[in-house]
Amino acid sequence: MDSKPISMTEACRRTGISSHTLRYYEGAGLLKNVDRSRAGRRIYRERDLQWLEMLKVLRGTGMSIRRIRQLAAMVEQGDASLEARIAFFGDWQAELRQQITLRQQALATIGKKIARHTALLEDLKAGRKRKLPCITKP
Repeated sequence: MDSKPISMTEACRRTGISSHTLRYYEGAGLLKNVDRSRAGRRIYRERDLQWLEMLKVLRGTGMSIRRIRQLAAMVEQGDASLEARIAFFGDWQAELRQQITLRQQALATIGKKIARHTALLEDLKAGRKRKLPCITKP
Protein backbone atom coordinates (compact mmCIF):
# COMPACT_ATOMS: atom_id res chain seq x y z
CA MET A 1 0.00 0.00 0.00
CA ASP A 2 1.31 3.45 -0.93
CA SER A 3 1.33 6.36 1.45
CA LYS A 4 -1.30 9.02 1.87
CA PRO A 5 -1.41 11.34 -1.15
CA ILE A 6 -0.09 14.86 -0.69
CA SER A 7 -0.65 18.09 -2.60
CA MET A 8 1.81 19.76 -4.90
CA THR A 9 2.34 22.45 -2.27
CA GLU A 10 3.29 19.82 0.29
CA ALA A 11 5.48 17.98 -2.23
CA CYS A 12 7.30 21.24 -2.93
CA ARG A 13 7.77 21.88 0.78
CA ARG A 14 9.05 18.38 1.46
CA THR A 15 11.42 18.17 -1.51
CA GLY A 16 12.50 21.78 -1.89
CA ILE A 17 11.58 21.59 -5.57
CA SER A 18 9.43 24.37 -7.02
CA SER A 19 6.00 23.72 -8.51
CA HIS A 20 7.34 25.03 -11.83
CA THR A 21 10.08 22.38 -11.76
CA LEU A 22 7.63 19.64 -10.79
CA ARG A 23 5.47 20.51 -13.78
CA TYR A 24 8.56 20.67 -15.99
CA TYR A 25 9.72 17.22 -14.84
CA GLU A 26 6.28 15.85 -15.58
CA GLY A 27 6.20 17.44 -19.03
CA ALA A 28 9.73 16.21 -19.75
CA GLY A 29 8.68 12.66 -18.99
CA LEU A 30 10.77 12.36 -15.83
CA LEU A 31 7.83 12.15 -13.47
CA LYS A 32 5.20 9.83 -14.82
CA ASN A 33 1.83 8.66 -13.63
CA VAL A 34 1.27 11.53 -11.24
CA ASP A 35 -2.15 11.01 -9.74
CA ARG A 36 -4.83 13.66 -9.86
CA SER A 37 -7.49 14.58 -7.37
CA ARG A 38 -11.15 14.68 -8.37
CA ALA A 39 -10.65 18.39 -8.95
CA GLY A 40 -7.79 17.62 -11.36
CA ARG A 41 -4.97 18.77 -9.07
CA ARG A 42 -1.75 16.83 -8.95
CA ILE A 43 -1.25 14.63 -5.94
CA TYR A 44 1.97 12.92 -5.02
CA ARG A 45 2.79 9.73 -3.19
CA GLU A 46 5.87 8.55 -1.32
CA ARG A 47 7.23 6.83 -4.44
CA ASP A 48 7.03 10.17 -6.28
CA LEU A 49 8.86 11.97 -3.48
CA GLN A 50 11.60 9.34 -3.46
CA TRP A 51 12.04 9.70 -7.21
CA LEU A 52 12.09 13.50 -6.87
CA GLU A 53 14.87 13.23 -4.29
CA MET A 54 16.87 11.13 -6.77
CA LEU A 55 16.22 13.72 -9.48
CA LYS A 56 17.54 16.42 -7.15
CA VAL A 57 20.71 14.44 -6.52
CA LEU A 58 21.29 13.71 -10.20
CA ARG A 59 20.56 17.27 -11.33
CA GLY A 60 22.79 18.54 -8.51
CA THR A 61 25.65 16.55 -10.01
CA GLY A 62 25.02 18.15 -13.37
CA MET A 63 23.36 15.18 -15.04
CA SER A 64 21.42 16.22 -18.12
CA ILE A 65 17.69 15.72 -18.52
CA ARG A 66 18.47 13.48 -21.50
CA ARG A 67 20.55 11.15 -19.34
CA ILE A 68 17.96 11.13 -16.59
CA ARG A 69 15.36 10.13 -19.20
CA GLN A 70 17.57 7.16 -20.04
CA LEU A 71 17.62 6.18 -16.38
CA ALA A 72 13.86 6.66 -16.07
CA ALA A 73 13.32 4.33 -19.02
CA MET A 74 15.48 1.71 -17.31
CA VAL A 75 13.60 2.12 -14.03
CA GLU A 76 10.33 1.51 -15.88
CA GLN A 77 11.73 -1.84 -17.03
CA GLY A 78 12.00 -2.94 -13.41
CA ASP A 79 14.41 -5.66 -12.33
CA ALA A 80 15.23 -6.54 -15.93
CA SER A 81 17.34 -3.36 -16.10
CA LEU A 82 19.32 -3.77 -12.88
CA GLU A 83 22.59 -4.57 -14.65
CA ALA A 84 22.09 -1.65 -17.02
CA ARG A 85 21.39 0.69 -14.09
CA ILE A 86 24.49 -0.49 -12.26
CA ALA A 87 26.53 0.28 -15.39
CA PHE A 88 24.75 3.63 -15.80
CA PHE A 89 25.57 4.70 -12.24
CA GLY A 90 29.12 3.33 -12.51
CA ASP A 91 29.73 5.40 -15.63
CA TRP A 92 28.30 8.50 -13.99
CA GLN A 93 30.38 7.90 -10.85
CA ALA A 94 33.55 7.71 -12.97
CA GLU A 95 32.60 10.90 -14.79
CA LEU A 96 31.97 12.70 -11.50
CA ARG A 97 35.34 11.56 -10.15
CA GLN A 98 37.01 13.01 -13.23
CA GLN A 99 35.12 16.29 -12.76
CA ILE A 100 36.17 16.39 -9.10
CA THR A 101 39.83 15.93 -10.10
CA LEU A 102 39.57 18.78 -12.61
CA ARG A 103 37.90 21.02 -10.03
CA GLN A 104 40.56 20.21 -7.44
CA GLN A 105 43.22 21.22 -9.96
CA ALA A 106 41.32 24.44 -10.66
CA LEU A 107 41.04 25.14 -6.93
CA ALA A 108 44.78 24.66 -6.53
CA THR A 109 45.47 27.10 -9.37
CA ILE A 110 43.07 29.65 -7.89
CA GLY A 111 44.72 29.20 -4.48
CA LYS A 112 48.10 30.01 -6.05
CA LYS A 113 46.61 33.10 -7.68
CA ILE A 114 45.19 34.27 -4.36
CA ALA A 115 48.59 33.80 -2.68
CA ARG A 116 50.37 35.64 -5.49
CA HIS A 117 47.92 38.53 -5.48
CA THR A 118 48.04 38.74 -1.70
CA ALA A 119 51.85 39.04 -1.84
CA LEU A 120 51.55 41.72 -4.52
CA LEU A 121 49.07 43.65 -2.39
CA GLU A 122 51.30 43.41 0.67
CA ASP A 123 54.25 44.71 -1.35
CA LEU A 124 52.11 47.54 -2.69
CA LYS A 125 50.97 48.52 0.81
CA ALA A 126 54.56 48.38 2.08
CA GLY A 127 55.71 50.61 -0.76
CA ARG A 128 57.83 47.95 -2.37
CA LYS A 129 57.79 48.09 -6.13
CA ARG A 130 57.40 44.86 -8.03
CA LYS A 131 57.32 44.10 -11.67
CA LEU A 132 53.72 43.41 -12.64
CA PRO A 133 53.14 39.77 -13.48
CA CYS A 134 51.67 38.70 -16.75
CA ILE A 135 47.98 38.17 -15.97
CA THR A 136 47.47 35.68 -18.78
CA LYS A 137 49.70 33.00 -17.26
CA PRO A 138 48.25 30.68 -14.64
